[in-house]
Amino acid sequence: MVNDNMDKGRQDLDKEITFGVSEDNINLKTVSFWIVLGIVLVTITLFGIYNMYNYNQFLSSQEAAINAEFHDAQQRKDRDHRMLNSFELVDEENRRYRIPIDSAMALIAIDR
Repeated sequence: MVNDNMDKGRQDLDKEITFGVSEDNINLKTVSFWIVLGIVLVTITLFGIYNMYNYNQFLSSQEAAINAEFHDAQQRKDRDHRMLNSFELVDEENRRYRIPIDSAMALIAIDR
């Protein structure tokens, strides 16, 4: 038995010397499975990152639009408030003036 193991070891050594390196017994099905699984996982990860990027871009543009709309609305509100509550010369030639709305309503009520 010892001789059989030594003969087997000697045969393996001769085979490795002839081959140049020790022979690998690679299971190609297992290697192929892990390569395909790795490619699928990387693809899913990249797809998820891309969708997160698009979603963040959408949220940013939506927030910018809302802020711009609010700013415009606030400017209009301030302008309207100023026009309704201030005295101002509108047309000097025709002697037109702007007066606060409360004052205008009081004058109209007195005239009636």
